[in-house]
Amino acid sequence: MKKTAMILFMICLAGTVSLRAAGSGESTSGKVIFEKRGCGVCHDRTKDQTSDRLGPSLQQIAEAYKGHEGELSKFLRCESKPLVDEPRFAIMHDQIVKVKDMSDAELQALEKFILHGE
Repeated sequence: MKKTAMILFMICLAGTVSLRAAGSGESTSGKVIFEKRGCGVCHDRTKDQTSDRLGPSLQQIAEAYKGHEGELSKFLRCESKPLVDEPRFAIMHDQIVKVKDMSDAELQALEKFILHGE
């Protein structure tokens, strides 16, 4: 269990890349942000990965935040608890705190991608 958690942590850490370091000409589309920050390591677009001790799918996240879209922004800014799979939040905590450095435009693009696939 500890070995799995450590491997997961190292994968997520390696996948977290600052968009600012990628260059100012790069797109701030939600998909690009999602990929550059390594979110896809734990969150598949449709497949629930919680059985693999990873994260819920983007589809599950979008479903949980439907009608509560503003809460996703609060969660991504570490201002509220998750509406999806709260017991596993401890695994994600070290990654989510790194999202706080995102600009408002980047955050909005990421939210749009998570909620609407755009």
